[in-house]
Amino acid sequence: MGSGTTVTAQREFSGGPMESPAELDCGPQPFVSGAVQEESPAANPLLEDLRRRLMRALQRTVARWGSRRAREAAAAAEAAAEAAALEEQSRARVESALGRLRAELLEMRFQNHQLARTLLDLNTKMQQLKTEHELEIASESQSLEDNAVNQEHDLNP
Repeated sequence: MGSGTTVTAQREFSGGPMESPAELDCGPQPFVSGAVQEESPAANPLLEDLRRRLMRALQRTVARWGSRRAREAAAAAEAAAEAAALEEQSRARVESALGRLRAELLEMRFQNHQLARTLLDLNTKMQQLKTEHELEIASESQSLEDNAVNQEHDLNP
């Protein structure tokens, strides 16, 4: 039984195609000192096919890795955009609240001025009434004194 039979038996036992170029029966290989062996012309197409498959697998892996990084970058950019939008909404709410507070403070300032004006007017009125009352009391007091003096005068002619 030759080595070709071994390859056929291995294929039948494994249930599938060859797993590596080493399984190919290319006849006896000359031994070269070291680990390097000369490639036979029949092995070149198989090695070239394997090289192409490995390159495609590597390219797909790099593409997946790149697309994953692109997705991560897109997700990070989207998250940053959402954060910026939330920050802008928060800033808008704060500005709106500050605007309402400013309006309320202006209204309170206006009311404060009105109250101060009213208090000053009331104070002026109270001072006027106090002065009028003092004058009235003084006038009554003078009238009483005048009456008393007149009565005394009338009694002592």
